[in-house]
Amino acid sequence: MVQLSLVVPTYRRPADVERCLASLQHQTLKDFEVLVVDNSPDAELRTRIGSLDSAARYVHEPRLGLHNARHAGARAARGDVLVFTDDDAVFDPNWLVAYARAFEEHPDMAAAGGRVLPKWDVPPHEWLCLAMQADPRMFPALSLLDLSESFQLEPDGIFFGVNMAVRREALFAAGGFNPEIFGDSWLGDGETGLNRKLWSMQRLIGYVPEALVYHCIGAERMTRAYLRRRQLHEGACDMYARFHGIRPPLSSLLATAVAIVRESARDWAAEPILRRRTDPRALRVQLRAVRAWARLEYVVRLMLSPQLRELVARETWL
Repeated sequence: MVQLSLVVPTYRRPADVERCLASLQHQTLKDFEVLVVDNSPDAELRTRIGSLDSAARYVHEPRLGLHNARHAGARAARGDVLVFTDDDAVFDPNWLVAYARAFEEHPDMAAAGGRVLPKWDVPPHEWLCLAMQADPRMFPALSLLDLSESFQLEPDGIFFGVNMAVRREALFAAGGFNPEIFGDSWLGDGETGLNRKLWSMQRLIGYVPEALVYHCIGAERMTRAYLRRRQLHEGACDMYARFHGIRPPLSSLLATAVAIVRESARDWAAEPILRRRTDPRALRVQLRAVRAWARLEYVVRLMLSPQLRELVARETWL
């Protein structure tokens, strides 16, 4: 059977890491590697991991950025298949064995994702439940995914960062993950960009429903403010993806900015009126408006910053 290495990036959330590692103790797959990549400026987590009676290896990556942490784990890992999750997740006991079997049975599968269901700290608000019902298969703002009850293998498959697996050779061939978040600044499209790169390479991506992860969602994420922040990130991601791999001239950036203004003016005008409402239609308008502002802001940053234009043009990060 293929050998799995699990990479868990973390940044100053030791309690979450401890819960994550405790959940891993119940995996039915016994032979797998665990790497906890600490992306904080200090290495205090090392001693806490050592006291957990855990087989996890500690990797310190002082360069900030989620993609840097993921790449540090990928370089240190020994497995044929690299599984990535977040520190705020817990796992079905058959999570890793489901991935191991799927990659063994499908040698043409370059990467895969699995189900991500919520583990609520407190019951969610009714308005949030209604928003999630708009597409029961996925709710990207909370990284929830439930596509199908059966295995799928497609050239345009998708995965979310809290539950994704990729063959080591495919990750390195794709140049790794694109940049994502640095502190409060969102620069790129992260694992979404890896999806796109694998699509362009015509590599197959699977969906393994038995590979089940529970995303622990605190009350602070069940707010309109949190959803608005996520849409700010998504707007930046949109523009990074649009211009990734090229150095757009200022004329193209200006034309894009004008188009965003024209397309979004109605939402921007309505958003202040609807801001206090939580019904599905009002919420959709609010979030579209926020996402459009983020797109415009990112384009302006591209116009003003040669450094950002160089970052967006860069193809390989691993």
